[in-house]
Order: sequence, then structure tokens, then C-alpha cells
Amino acid sequence: MRDFSPAARRAGAVSAVVTAALACTAFAGSAAPSPRPPTWCKPGGTLAARTMPQKVRIADCDLRGRTVRGTNGLAATVPSDGTSLVAHALRTDGAAELRIQVNSRAGEITIGSAGSRVPQGRPRAFRAPQNACQDGAHSPEPSRWPRGTAVQWHYYAGTAGLPRDPISKGIANMVGGTTDCTGGGRFTPLPAVGENYAGASNQAPDLTTAAACGTRDRVNTFGWLAMPAADAPVLAATCTWFNGPTTVEADVALQTQGKRWWTGGACPAGTYSAEAVATHESGHVLGLAHVEGSEHANLTMAPSLRSCDDGPATLGKGDHDGLIAIYGGR
Repeated sequence: MRDFSPAARRAGAVSAVVTAALACTAFAGSAAPSPRPPTWCKPGGTLAARTMPQKVRIADCDLRGRTVRGTNGLAATVPSDGTSLVAHALRTDGAAELRIQVNSRAGEITIGSAGSRVPQGRPRAFRAPQNACQDGAHSPEPSRWPRGTAVQWHYYAGTAGLPRDPISKGIANMVGGTTDCTGGGRFTPLPAVGENYAGASNQAPDLTTAAACGTRDRVNTFGWLAMPAADAPVLAATCTWFNGPTTVEADVALQTQGKRWWTGGACPAGTYSAEAVATHESGHVLGLAHVEGSEHANLTMAPSLRSCDDGPATLGKGDHDGLIAIYGGR
């Protein structure tokens, strides 16, 4: 016979409470441990893009503030402020690109890396370069400045004693449609984007001594920088930060460590045209990516540059067409 006395009911209630407490304790103690980060997500140091998936869940490995290295040694610090970035390096033997897109809302970071090297000899897939005035090839970056913007930029002189003039001419060539393809020396219409020199700066472009993109300072700085830890073939590097489709900062650095620059007069053997390189890098600043393939080698945005080659200082049809496609005409 079951005992329904008050004492028995009190004892049963106490027993139920104890049982429930024990159950909770057991459940808490048996909770699954936090998942371990992937083997490639090592703490500290630089991470290699080739070892990680293209899309990385922030919950699996929080890359923000970490340095990622891509093709041809190009590296960048993953932004922690919600922006994304594109990094470019122009080399004597080719070029490299690293794209890092941060989607905080989705909790994902997408890494893309590409590079090219100038082939030795005549490659099997070689195609003779087209006339730059007839070659309409162009490729956009994932972001651009708002239409009608005059990009405010500061100049960093560095310590090499090199002039500002070729860098000023480089950005002016790009926004001003400078070309050898017309009798007037300019393409028309001009793109609906401009530039404005905002003075000298004591702060270097936001690049490291290894030509890697660092942390942005919200100022567009173009200039000369000694980058002794960079790969020997690096001529220049550009870092562009963006929010959604809109560019918010761009920095450009031309390498002074171990590089000889041609800035006027007859070109000494083994030197590189500062104006041509600055024009090419300004194309990245304004949203143009490289155009790959030997048939496009005469365009400013081709991913290689020979010693004493000042051809990229004047735009080809594709370079101008790309800017018009991005910004429209004035």
C-alpha cells in the first residue's frame, strides 16, 4: 500500500529536488568541449592563404588582425574595423594580388590570391601584344570611389631624396586620360573621378617593411618607402580598403630599397620609370585590376614592367574604357 501521509509527501519532494539537481550537474559536466581551431590556424605569426579554405568562418579561426600571405609573397593584415581590402604588388618578374573580404554579419572572411610571373623565353600560349590604342581589355576591382570624388592624397618623401613629380604625374595621367592614342594627348570623355594633392605627410603609407598592407590610418598616402624585408623583385605595392562597393582608403609605396629609379632625362640601364609605375599603381587606387595575357602587354594595367619602359605612363584604350565603365564620363 502506498503511503500518502504528509511526511511521505515531503520526503518525495526532497528526493525529486535532489534528483533534478543531480541531473543538471550531470548535464553541465557532459557538455561538448569547444571545437578546436583548424590545424592551419596556428596562433601567432603569418598564415598562408594556400593552406586555408577560400571562405573562413570567424568562429573557426578569427583572422581579424592576423597577417595572411598569398601568391608571390604578397601579404596583408586582415582588417579589424569591418573593412575589406585588396593588395597589389608590381614586381620586375610579374605581379601579385591578395583580396580579403570581411563579412562580419555573415561571420565569414573570404581570401583570394593570384599572381603571375614573366615567362622565360616564348611561352607556348604566347600571343603577340595588341596595339594599345585598339586593345579594349580591362578588369574592375570590387570597389570604387563615389562618382565625382576628387581623391585627396598626401605625399610621403621617405629618406631616398627622390622627387614627388613622377608620383604626381602618375595619378594625373590616370584621371586625366593621358595617352598617345589621340592627337590631343587625352582620351575623352574623362572619367567622373579626380585627384587633389593635399600636401606632404610625415606618416608613411600603411605598408610594412615587407611590402605588406598594415592597419589603415584613414589617410590616402602615396610615396617612396624602403621595404627591406620585401621580395627582391618588388617595385611597388598598393593597398586599397573598402566598405561594401565603396573605396575608403588607398596607399601606394614605391620601393627604394635596392631599386634604381628613372625620373627624367635619358634612362640609365637597369632603372625603372617612376612615372610609369605610379600611373599603374594609380589605376589600382581608382579600381582597375590587372589584365592578364601576353596580348594585353601594352596596356598600363598589364601585370609586368620592363626596365626603362615608360609606355605605361600613357593609357591604352582598355585602361580608359575601364575607368569609364567604373565611373562614367564627366
